[in-house]
Amino acid sequence: MIISDEFKNVIFEIENSNNQKIKRNSETEVFRLKPDPLLTSNLSGNYGALFVRSMLRKLSIDEHHVFKWRPENKFRQYEIFNYYIPGCMPQTLSFSKLLNQSKGVQQIKELFSEGFFLKATLGDASFSTNSWDKTAEFDQISKLHNVNSNNYESYMLQKKLDLKCEFRIHTFCKDVIPCLTYVVQSQILSSDYAGVEKFLNEILQKLPDGILQGTLIAWDIGLTSNDKYFVIEANFTGCHPEYRAGFQTTGYVDDNHFGPIVCAWLNNYFNVKYGIYVDSVEKSLLESNPFYHSFIFYMSIFKNAHIDVIMDKLNGISVSAIIYLGDDTNKLIIRLIKHFLLVDYAEMYYVIVKNECLLRVRELFLRNDLIKVWSEHELFTKNQLELVEQLSYDRRKQICHYHVIRKLNNNPYVLI
Repeated sequence: MIISDEFKNVIFEIENSNNQKIKRNSETEVFRLKPDPLLTSNLSGNYGALFVRSMLRKLSIDEHHVFKWRPENKFRQYEIFNYYIPGCMPQTLSFSKLLNQSKGVQQIKELFSEGFFLKATLGDASFSTNSWDKTAEFDQISKLHNVNSNNYESYMLQKKLDLKCEFRIHTFCKDVIPCLTYVVQSQILSSDYAGVEKFLNEILQKLPDGILQGTLIAWDIGLTSNDKYFVIEANFTGCHPEYRAGFQTTGYVDDNHFGPIVCAWLNNYFNVKYGIYVDSVEKSLLESNPFYHSFIFYMSIFKNAHIDVIMDKLNGISVSAIIYLGDDTNKLIIRLIKHFLLVDYAEMYYVIVKNECLLRVRELFLRNDLIKVWSEHELFTKNQLELVEQLSYDRRKQICHYHVIRKLNNNPYVLI
């Protein structure tokens, strides 16, 4: 690997960075989420991005720090990662260097026939918009491309992988954040979640603190058909200097469907690890979008649902989830169950519903062997049920939880 003097300087700066390590507060600091102008200005994101930016500000994290080395540029990112962990990413080549060579266009076209494709070094949401492969635009791009326009590549050539599936995994510092690993495509086994997180943990241990300290990263990891993992790319949180300039973070926090759950989960993670916690949301934000109402709902769920057991996922402990749904109009709880299934949260899910909702809820999860749906009628005798039906919602939920616990062995569980 030939290293330029400019890149040597980058590595020197990374390895000699004195970015201060984040320490946990001795007592939990709670704060209200509000639209502070310092947080809403230059915000290249939405509702969840504001939450993440607020949290990082409370932790005194410099949102410009890691971008001194431009890791949002996918070619620079490849150079850095491949320097520390050779072969962790698909083979990647400089578009400018190839194009500037004698018969460069011909060489590039030959590489296309050998399984390489053209990829922009800056951009986002390329998977969802199906815009990651720019090979068809090569002729136009090569004619307009100015090799000497700047110090950073605009395009690169990368070897295509025969992917079985792709994951999105979230990390902070050197932690793989539990229950925020998603399968972007394909269906996999629980063991594949463990495998990809182990792979990423090994990557994190080899990267320097200068890059990882105080950095929230959303990683795209591919699993090939021959069961080998590769880093496809890493999406860095912070103030991006060029493409969609401003504060950016993982799009999963802004998603209207699961974003409030992700933010509430991150809120608990930062509470457990660093003693920082959002305990309320300012009225103006609540009025601006239903996102924040959902966020508060999930905050209350995680806050009250045996948080010590929920966070056992940090230590790799498997749990069962006992969930009181009540009736099928509780869309936020149904959404939470679907989220837990996506991130492989629990070994089993025991969902309790009113008898009149039993068939409809079972149809929702018809082909999922991990979910057991019980009606209240199955938990109680006729006389008990008559008494239970007269109780308040919270007391009824508590009694139902207790009766399901009695049916289970002494495995760790969480009550929702």
